[in-house]
This record gives sequence, C-alpha cells and structure tokens, in this order.
Amino acid sequence: MFLVYATCANEAEAKKIAEAVVKERLAACAVILPRAESVFFWKGRLEKTTEVVLFLKCSEKKYGRLERRVKKLHSYKVPCIIALDVERVNPKFLQWVEKT
Repeated sequence: MFLVYATCANEAEAKKIAEAVVKERLAACAVILPRAESVFFWKGRLEKTTEVVLFLKCSEKKYGRLERRVKKLHSYKVPCIIALDVERVNPKFLQWVEKT
C-alpha cells in the first residue's frame, strides 16, 4: 500500500483531483488538508505560497496510473507527488484499499 502525498494550488484543484481518482478507483480514499504554508526555490527565486495538501491511499499496483492521472489534472508544471510505502497498516484497512 502507498500513502501518496501531493500539494495543490488550491482547495478546488485538490477536490477535483481527489474526486477524479477516487471515482476512477485509482485511490481508495483521499484526505484534503487546507492551508499549508510552502517555502521553496523556483527558477532561482525564493517563493512563499499557500497550498493544499492532498493525501491519497492506493494499492501498489495502481500507483503508476494514479500518478499519471494526478499529473494530467494538476495545474503545476512540476507537481509534488510522493509515494510513501506503508510498512505497517491495519490488515482490514489494507484489504479494503486493495479491493477498492
């Protein structure tokens, strides 16, 4: 199972991505955390912005398709999409994620 961390430009974009990937069964579920403060370098300049954090839970076998879909729906040229391999998880939750 993967826990996928992504950041979005705003809540509307996060909701659009979350609804699409869950509806298409690429992710079992999505969690949207509004208002994250981000500080980063982009094109040689220090940037500060507010973003929305999106967590997606998916099976390992669906990750490639999930990543491609998020990239297609995302407004950023280089979106942050990080898959964290889950080492321990409630077995019943894992079964649900894999069946979804």
